[in-house]
Formats: sequence, C-alpha cells, structure tokens
Amino acid sequence: MNFRSNKTNIFTLFCLLLGLSSSAYGKVTDVTAQVDRNPVMVDESFVLEVVANDNVSIDAFDSSPLMKDFVVGRTSSSRQTQMVNFETTRTTRWSTVLIPRQPGTYKIPAFNIEGVSSRPINLQVLPVSQSKSTQSQDVFLDIETDLEEVYLQQQVRYTVKLFIALDLQRGSLSAPTMEDAEIEQVGQDKEYSEIVNGKRYRVIERTFSIIPQKSGQLTVQGPYFEGEILDNSRSSFGFFNRTKTVNKVGKNLFIRVRPIPTNYQHHWLPSEHVEIHNEWQGIEQNQLTVGEPVTRTITLTALGVVEAQLPEINSQYPNTVKTYPDQAETTTVERNGTFVSQRTENIAIIPSEAGTLTLPEVQVPWFNVVTGKTEYAVLPKQTFTVVESLENNNAPIISPATNPSNQTTTAPTITQPALSTSNHWWSISSWVLLAIWLITLIAWFISAKFSSHKDNQNGNSVDAQAMQEKQLWLKVQASLKQQDAQTLTNNLQPWLAYLCGNPQQSLTKSIEQLGNSELSQQLDTLFASRYGSSAATMSKNEPNNIFKALSSTLKTIRDNEIKKPSPKGAVLLPMYPHKVVQR
Repeated sequence: MNFRSNKTNIFTLFCLLLGLSSSAYGKVTDVTAQVDRNPVMVDESFVLEVVANDNVSIDAFDSSPLMKDFVVGRTSSSRQTQMVNFETTRTTRWSTVLIPRQPGTYKIPAFNIEGVSSRPINLQVLPVSQSKSTQSQDVFLDIETDLEEVYLQQQVRYTVKLFIALDLQRGSLSAPTMEDAEIEQVGQDKEYSEIVNGKRYRVIERTFSIIPQKSGQLTVQGPYFEGEILDNSRSSFGFFNRTKTVNKVGKNLFIRVRPIPTNYQHHWLPSEHVEIHNEWQGIEQNQLTVGEPVTRTITLTALGVVEAQLPEINSQYPNTVKTYPDQAETTTVERNGTFVSQRTENIAIIPSEAGTLTLPEVQVPWFNVVTGKTEYAVLPKQTFTVVESLENNNAPIISPATNPSNQTTTAPTITQPALSTSNHWWSISSWVLLAIWLITLIAWFISAKFSSHKDNQNGNSVDAQAMQEKQLWLKVQASLKQQDAQTLTNNLQPWLAYLCGNPQQSLTKSIEQLGNSELSQQLDTLFASRYGSSAATMSKNEPNNIFKALSSTLKTIRDNEIKKPSPKGAVLLPMYPHKVVQR
C-alpha cells in the first residue's frame, strides 16, 4: 500500500516539474534567421530558415516582404519539442525557398515573431557569368516573346521552354506575372527533345497570351519552376532512388505598350485581320414573301483579341420589315498560339409589304496593328424582292360551285304528230289534249329534278366549306397545344385567310383585315419570344401564357366570324369571294 502511495507522489512531482519547465519556456525569447549559402547566383535557389524558440502559430511568419527582391517559393513549417533533464525545449521552424532575379547586394529584412525580431541578413547575388554556364545545368528555362512593342490590348505570345537533362519525378511551372495585363495559357503543352551544346534535353514548351491593359514600359516577371529530379550523384538505398529539389525562375522581359492613337475615334479593336460575313436561312433567289420570317446570321471574326473586345454589330433595317434579334453569341478559340474570336448575331426578319427591300451596308471599324491604320470590315448592301404570299400548301383546294347562271337549259323539242287523213277513231281534239298533257308532265318532271339538283349542290357546298374551315382550325389548335411558333405561323395563314374570304392572302393582310388589336399584339409577343433576344431571359411559364392568351383570342374571333349572318339567298364561293349568286 505504501509502495503505491510513493509511486503516485513521484508521478505528481514529475508533472509539477514538467509544468514549471513549461511555464519557464512559455514565451518567445529568441528568433533567428539564416540562409544555407551566401553569396548566391542569379537564377539559383537558396533556403531561408527562421526559428523561434517556442510553439507558436504557423501564420506568425509573413514572407510577403521578400517578394520585392526575390521569387518566393514554397514555405514549409515544423514544430519540435525536446526534454532534457526535465527541461522542455520547444521550437517552431519555417523554411522558405528564394530565388534572386537580378545580381546585386540585397538585405533580407528582420522578421517579427510575437514581439521578438530576428537580425537582417546581407546577401550577395552574383551574375550567371560568374558561375557555371548553361552548358552544365541540368535544368534551365528559356523565355521569349513574339513582340517587344505592341499597342494597348494587343495580344503578345509569351513562350516558356523548360529544359530538363535528368529524369523529372514531379514539377510545377507557374505563369508569368505582369501588372495591368490579362495573362492566360494558350493551347496545350508541347513536349519534345532537343540537343543544346552537345547535351540532350527533354523540352516542355508552354505558351501564354498577354494582353496589356495599360500603356508604357511594362515588365513581365518570369515564371517559376519547382520540381524534383533524380540525383545520380548520390547512391541509392535499397529500391529507392534519391531525388533532389530543383527551383528555377525565368528572366524578366520588358514590353513597350503604345496608347490608342489620338485620331482613332471608334471602338478600339486592335488586330491583324478582321472580317465580317452573313448567311441567310429560309430564302431563295433573293426573294422574300410577305409575312414569312427569314433568319439573317452575321458573324464578325477577329485575330489576336478575346471575345470581350468585339463590338456590337450595328445593322440597320427599313420600316417595311419587323426584326427580332436574338442574343449574340461570342466565342474564343486558339489557332497556332493566336486567339481567334467571333461574335455571331441572329436576326429574324419578317417583311410586311411587297416591293423592293434594300438593306444598307454594315461597317465595323478596326485598327490594323501591322499597318498602323484604321480599316473597315464591310458587309455590302443587299437588295431583295418581296412578293405577296401566293402559295399555301396547307390550304385545301376548293373547286368553284357550279354557277346556275352559266348553265344552259335546252327546252325539249316537241314534235307535233302529223295528222292522219285516214279514218281513225281518235279525233283531232283528242290528239291535241294528249299532246298538251304530255308536254305539261315533261315540263313538271324537268323542273322538279333541276330544283332538287340545285338544292343538293348548294347544300353540299355549304357543308364542304364548314368541313374545310374545321380542318384548318384543328391544325391551328394542334399548333397551340404543342406551343410550336413556327408550325402555328404556317397554320394560321390559311385559316385566317379562309375566314377573311381570300385563301391566297398573307398572314399580315389577314390580321389587318380582321382589325383585332389583341391578336396583333399577341402575335408580336409570340414572334419576339421565338426570334427575339427576350427568349433568353423569358421566365419558365411565360411561353405557356402567350399561347394560352392567343388560343382564347382566336376562339373568340372564330365564334364571331361563324355567327355572322350570310346574305339571304346567297352562297359564299371560296374562289370568287366578291360574287354573290342569287337563287
């Protein structure tokens, strides 16, 4: 029992001593900073190590002051606790890879960790010429640009080549940096081999696009490479190969950016080549039809710019057409390291009257960076012939009813029987009465048959017209149910034209003849939702509401037209709507 008590007391004393030791070292009292070598060479990495004698937060170290003079690579951190003779020692260590860009003498500033600062370090950076040359390097970067002087927002192709003579285990290559510029990788990496000064290298080539957004003398900071390669100078242990870390930074380049010329007064579009063209859908032999939509697609293409730099295409149209522009589509692709941007605009055009339609030319100004002059991409004016709608495949062919006025009735010829001189029991008066009775009977028979034929003909004509109108209306209802604007337009034209008494007229003429403002407004909304830019922002239920309202309006128009009284004793002939045939 006493043994257990003594053991407990010893453990308590040990914990107390440990706590006292920890309290004695619970605050940072010393911060040191050192580099693994001094002097160093340009394009050669070295390691800066900062140590604090306490367990502190990893975020206590800030490497941002080093970015002014060095390329700051990966920073690693670690904590360590040691206990010697009941004394506990805690340390926090930060290791940062640095690469100098220019030769000279630099000062690594002091670092403050929880109120305690390290001493600054004077560092000597030697130029490459005083160190080993490229011939003996296992890894190095080669940087080049296609242009050293450009205009504002003109594309610069920036190419990085990474030369590796040993086996690469892993690696990462950063993008170049430049203030007031848009930098983006173009295309995929290329990989090939090349011999430099008698030494074979594996080459990884990467291309970037730099679009400066500010004029003046600008500096492009070279990219930074960090990787691990097999170290052949060290012996392997077992099945594991030894590797070493390699860090390289590309040289800085300078680009002169010219401002926009003072005499240029248009949307700024610097490029080597710009072109514009258009295509038509639904048109044949430069002929349009009143009320029938056609689609015009205008495409603007430019080299060396991104899609955001393309201007809107200013196309003008006369008052004799209705236009429904769709939302423009833009895209940017890469071709041989150069951006190719396109802007496509689709416009639905519906002629409202027959005649000659002339569309004015379209001009897009741009600045030629090769010649230094303002040029224009031109779409020539175009002339079309607009005709009335004469064909309707959906309208049934109605044969004209037989016009009784054109019929010729031949009266039956009655041949009087010759009187016989012979003696007959019939007297002359009997023959005369018989002839009169026969003539009357024949006349009554002919009259009754003709009247019955004409009544059946008129009845069949009225029934045929009702059936034809119903068939056309069923097609319109089907289009409304399917919410198909194009099919509805094709089916509306014959049905409305039939109601108006002229199956050959266009949809626009029928709407004007009916004079229904609700129908006109609803069809405009329908065309705008089908062809216009509002289709892209339309709510989910809005198309359903348009077709529902249009269905109600068309039903009202149909009821009103069917209930209209026909002229008494008259039959409406579809092929001759302006003639009335009296019975």
